[in-house]
Amino acid sequence: MTTKRTLLVVANGHGEDVVAGRVIAALLALRPEQRVEAIPIVGEGGALAAAGATLVGPRRALPSGGVTMHAWRHLRADVRAGLIGLSVRQATWLARAKPDAVLVVGDFYAELLASLTRAPRRLLQTLVSVHHEHPGGGRAGRYFMDGFRAPELMLMRRFDKVYARDSATADKLRALGVPRATSLGNPMMDGLAGEPLAGAPQSFVGPRVAMLPGSRAYSVRSVLVMIAALERLPGALGMVSWTLGPPPAPPPGWESDVVDTAGVVAAWRLGATRLWWIVDRFASVLRTADVAVGTAGTANEQAVGLGVPLVVFPLPPDYSEAFVANQARLLGGGVTICAPRPEALAAALNATWRDRTARERAMQAGAERMGAPGASRALAGELVEWLEGPLVRTGE
Repeated sequence: MTTKRTLLVVANGHGEDVVAGRVIAALLALRPEQRVEAIPIVGEGGALAAAGATLVGPRRALPSGGVTMHAWRHLRADVRAGLIGLSVRQATWLARAKPDAVLVVGDFYAELLASLTRAPRRLLQTLVSVHHEHPGGGRAGRYFMDGFRAPELMLMRRFDKVYARDSATADKLRALGVPRATSLGNPMMDGLAGEPLAGAPQSFVGPRVAMLPGSRAYSVRSVLVMIAALERLPGALGMVSWTLGPPPAPPPGWESDVVDTAGVVAAWRLGATRLWWIVDRFASVLRTADVAVGTAGTANEQAVGLGVPLVVFPLPPDYSEAFVANQARLLGGGVTICAPRPEALAAALNATWRDRTARERAMQAGAERMGAPGASRALAGELVEWLEGPLVRTGE
């Protein structure tokens, strides 16, 4: 019976926390009595806790916000904040843990730590897709982000089942000797139902721009570049999907506006141009947008998944050129890369908005690379069957 078995979730990242939370919420909707524990390797596991999992093991928010290997500065800051000690404590805890089954949601590092547990394991690999593959074979710091490498493939073969983020990736993994690789879709595309924002009609003379700066500290720096670009798009509506507390003060020239739209926590205006700061209505922002601009991870992928053409720009060292290139390979025709200058960004947004084929390309890329909703429930159904059956650990 599921009520006598404990599922341990090992999640490695902020996006992975959200994805794992959706799967666990779907699992508990099917089996409310199921015992679920979770150890967030990165961050503090807010989405998993909200979904109903009991947080266990050592955990701590680090300065990089989970992008430790994206820049030497991040690695240095995280090490100074206790990364090595935290990793040792997490490894020790996992080696001593005695769950009945383990679900890993994440990448190579999460797979490596979870291999310390003496329990059957399944993997939802949310990070790497065959579409990420770097033509030059990857680079230092991104070795496990640009494709599947021999150490990760060795770990994957020890999992009871590996869920890839898309069917092409599952095919590739099977060809690389991971016979239990499959795909049930991408949970990132769940939870995105929503109506367009009231008060944002088609009558704006400029584009309606979804602004996705992300959830890390560099978002403040990023959104200021986006606002400077919006100033160069007369009659546009900028919609900032914001997660970092109170919005910053308006730059010179902007003044406060009054907007009676749910989710809008602040509104500014500059002539005919409008800017709304919006919380807790991410799906509605995307459903309203003609085009998006982002320095995010999961949010950028979700935008293209919904068929919204996306403009991206690097913001070194936090949002590196290598990461931008990796994301553009993943999302294919749904993405335009531009320089991190307001005038370049404004030109790219305007050109994308006026390009009648841009949305079609984004929709095609989204369907191929991100898939349709429903993966969380499909994964939950398989987990229920797994937990109710004979749990046998795959040979090492």
